[in-house]
Amino acid sequence: MKNRTWLAALALVVAVAGAACSTDVNGIENSPPPALAGDTVTTATGLKYIEAEVGTGATAHMGGTAAVHYTLWLLNGTFVETSRNGSPYTFTLGSSIAGFDQGVAGMKVGGKRRLIVPPSLGYGSTAQGPIPANSTLIFDVELRAASN
Repeated sequence: MKNRTWLAALALVVAVAGAACSTDVNGIENSPPPALAGDTVTTATGLKYIEAEVGTGATAHMGGTAAVHYTLWLLNGTFVETSRNGSPYTFTLGSSIAGFDQGVAGMKVGGKRRLIVPPSLGYGSTAQGPIPANSTLIFDVELRAASN
């Protein structure tokens, strides 16, 4: 009888774990972002970031162009999207949401950061596609190229 109870409990754990980590059509696991070691820096605007790896290349500056790979989650761990299935996202710093611009500015090519973007630096009280209004956003960003 004990073996049946143990097996039933194990089956339940496996079922719950399988439901919690599903895979989207692009093969990206829909699970919370992995834990990162490092200090969390909070800027004057409320952006938080963790420097996962310091790059050694050119520095990204406001008004310059940056190419990044990123993965975006909501604070509750819901996967939203990634650029890792294709080409890096290339943009002019100052043209994206404020928290993303501020978080990429100052990075060096080859660097990796986790950005924790409060709603005031993201989409605020406006829903944006799968992103609900007033969402805190978590981006894992890798700077691939930067030019001024």
